[in-house]
Amino acid sequence: MPYRTITFEELKQCTFPANDVITDEVKRQQRAHDLRSAMAYTNIEHDEVGMIIQLESGEQVEFLSDLIEFEGRLVELRGGHAIPVHAIIKIEI
Repeated sequence: MPYRTITFEELKQCTFPANDVITDEVKRQQRAHDLRSAMAYTNIEHDEVGMIIQLESGEQVEFLSDLIEFEGRLVELRGGHAIPVHAIIKIEI
């Protein structure tokens, strides 16, 4: 499924759903694993990874970043902007 890719400036204007977009616990654990892998990858390779994110409106978009830090319930991106983990559907390394 092709997703609309958003820029960092667009991402800063986005709002996210209040609840987790993934309801299955196994898939949530996989997302956390994928985020840790993406964090290691971007710190070593400085290459972009893609994140499929669900917005509060229900639209699913893709955002590319070459630096992510995964800490608890937030993912910090280059530029200091953070997004909630519960809004992330998928990580593409």
